[in-house]
Amino acid sequence: MPPIDLTDPIALLLASHEALGAAGLTAATYGGLALAVYGVPRETRDADLAVVGFDLETALTAFRTAGHDVTPVFDAITFGGLRISRMAITGGGELNTVDLVTPRSERLGTALMSRALSGTLLDRTVLVVSPEDFVLLKLLSTRDRDLEDAASVVSALGTLLDRGLIDAEVALLAGEIGDHDVRARAQRLPR
Repeated sequence: MPPIDLTDPIALLLASHEALGAAGLTAATYGGLALAVYGVPRETRDADLAVVGFDLETALTAFRTAGHDVTPVFDAITFGGLRISRMAITGGGELNTVDLVTPRSERLGTALMSRALSGTLLDRTVLVVSPEDFVLLKLLSTRDRDLEDAASVVSALGTLLDRGLIDAEVALLAGEIGDHDVRARAQRLPR
């Protein structure tokens, strides 16, 4: 397998989809690269993937099987309503990271993977979280920057965004994840 240009987040994303897909694992593009599709783009360097049903060790094995030099950084750390695992990929003197983002709500995880959209990036098929699920994942996160990203998508898509779905999911998530105030974060979004 040719080396990945680790300074190029799109190359990293495509290599991640290929490694996981070859192992029979499904992931949907999330984070800064999905934001560039739905909202106001911002600089990003890494690849963020929404995943459900597999753990970091399984992902590491998939990447290693695909010929990548990969090291675990942290595993299933809780950030608000999410669990995030990070791995570092090295090669050619460069380093970059892939974050595996899993909602703490299994129900939402299953739903968001079923709602993921298929698209083409540089002639390769990739999944990307729906814009509504992008907003929900950002609401489940903890950083102010994540709220800014969610607000960017809400503003950019306006009436094209299914606010009823987002509101219904927020109500369910508030009951499922009691230690993260997803309602308060949702109230900070533009209407």
